[in-house]
Amino acid sequence: MKETEKNVQLVPALIPFIVLHGLMHILATTLPALSPLVKAEFLLSNTMIGALSFAFAAAIGLGSILSGLLSDRYDGMMLISLGFFSTAILSGLLFLSHDFLPLTLIFIVMGFGLSFYHPSALSHIANSFKIKRGRAFGVHETGASIGIAVTPLIAAFICFYAEWRFVYIFWAFPTIFFAFLLFKRMKEGKGGWGVGRMKRRFLSDARANVNANGNGNDVKLKDFLRQIISTGSIRRIYIIEGLFGFVFGGSLTFIPIFLNEAKGLSPTLAVMLTCVFTAGGAIGKFVGGHFSDLVGERKVMAYGFFLVAPLFFVVPFLPLLWAIMALALAGLIFPTVLPAIIATISREVPPSRTGIAFGLLMFAGFGFGSTSRIILGLVSDSFGISAVFYPIVAAVLIGGVLNVCMSGRE
Repeated sequence: MKETEKNVQLVPALIPFIVLHGLMHILATTLPALSPLVKAEFLLSNTMIGALSFAFAAAIGLGSILSGLLSDRYDGMMLISLGFFSTAILSGLLFLSHDFLPLTLIFIVMGFGLSFYHPSALSHIANSFKIKRGRAFGVHETGASIGIAVTPLIAAFICFYAEWRFVYIFWAFPTIFFAFLLFKRMKEGKGGWGVGRMKRRFLSDARANVNANGNGNDVKLKDFLRQIISTGSIRRIYIIEGLFGFVFGGSLTFIPIFLNEAKGLSPTLAVMLTCVFTAGGAIGKFVGGHFSDLVGERKVMAYGFFLVAPLFFVVPFLPLLWAIMALALAGLIFPTVLPAIIATISREVPPSRTGIAFGLLMFAGFGFGSTSRIILGLVSDSFGISAVFYPIVAAVLIGGVLNVCMSGRE
């Protein structure tokens, strides 16, 4: 009863995380969404636009390892504030970049700034919600999906009247606002909506349980890394997260290019219609989190992967309207797996190491997942833009098989 009451009291604490999560993914999604416009300005091949998106996403993934380590030692709101502020400032430098190399370097540094969000936020939620954790992560993920959904619409609207760089200026205002708000509350000792105090309290409780019961929750970093390497179920979850990032990130980058080149839409309209793939994610993630608590994370992940495989497979063969409907359905179903992935990791790692655990998870999703951008770019330049969906289908099927194997071992 006490545990239930504690979780009910913490529900309002998710609201700021929903907002921040949406902002983080707006900034992370803008480059993939604008890929046809960036490609046209710099006269890039699909491989080169994939390399640019790869560099940006890989920086988020690599930076997540460092931010995960830091979030286990320091209050994560300060890290998030610094990350948002640096990203907003750097976005102004895009107006000075008219060559591909400086543009890539700016996006790499911006990616490191964005990497500070996930480990801190997910660590806090994992240590705060002891029951119905899947639902908590599902609610948190709706912020990301809302941000991802509105990004193509707003970006395309701005691009009807100005060049694509002005999209980042538009996002810089709310980014700086939240960065200063977080910093101000940290300076006032409020820990960013009370997050710092709650995280310290939960970690203190976890370590007290260790001392009393000897259950090994408070482990050294090297012992935790050894646990990941030696535990097959945890290794598979990181691989599944990598496959999720491979599919989702690659789709976001090349769906607008597919709509532009294969379906004959203008670059701006192609950016706008990408929202059909991103719009249903909020519903999908909430449903995925809810059913993770009811039927288990493994089943949710398996169904999520297998159900989207035929949808991605048939998209190149369909006329525009039916292709949009298939992408919309895939964008609704596939995000259901993400709350299940996060809930599984939070359940299998010690509370004192959730920061680095989620940092490594983001490295798998953004870091390994970012390889899809280069692979799909090479495939499209070699076999045509419609061929990008076949590596996506292969990755989806591998993810489904891994989940079935994991379910069979339980």
